[in-house]
Amino acid sequence: MFRVGFVWPALVFGPLWLIARRLWRPLALWIVVAALVRAATTHGLLNPGAAFWLYLLAALYLGFEGRALEAAALTRRGQPLADIVCAADSSGAERAFFARAVDLAAVPPPAPPRSGPAAGAPHGVIGLFPEAGG
Repeated sequence: MFRVGFVWPALVFGPLWLIARRLWRPLALWIVVAALVRAATTHGLLNPGAAFWLYLLAALYLGFEGRALEAAALTRRGQPLADIVCAADSSGAERAFFARAVDLAAVPPPAPPRSGPAAGAPHGVIGLFPEAGG
C-alpha cells in the first residue's frame, strides 16, 4: 500500500529512492541516461548548465511519476492495483477497501452475451443502419 501523489524523496534522492523501492528497470534507465549526459558533457557536446537542467528534469519526472513506476513494478511482480481509497490513515484505508470489496462481491456478474453478431438484428444488415436497405 502506498500513497498517491508527488514523491519528494524521489525528487531529492533519485537513484537512491529507486534502489530502496527495488525499481531496477527505471534505475538502469537512470544510469544509462546519466552516463550519456556525462559523456556528452565530458566531450564538449553538452554545456554543464544544460546537464544540470536535464538532471533537474529527470528528478522532477521521478517525483511526478514515481508512484506510477512503483505500480508498474508491482503489476510485473503479480500484485496488480486493485482499488484506490481515500482515508486519513492506514487502518481507515483498509476498512474502506474491504467494505467496498464486500459490496462489489454482492453484485451479480453480468449476463453472458447473446449469440450471433447482432442478436435480434435481421441478417444482411451492415453498418449503422437498423434495417436492410436503409
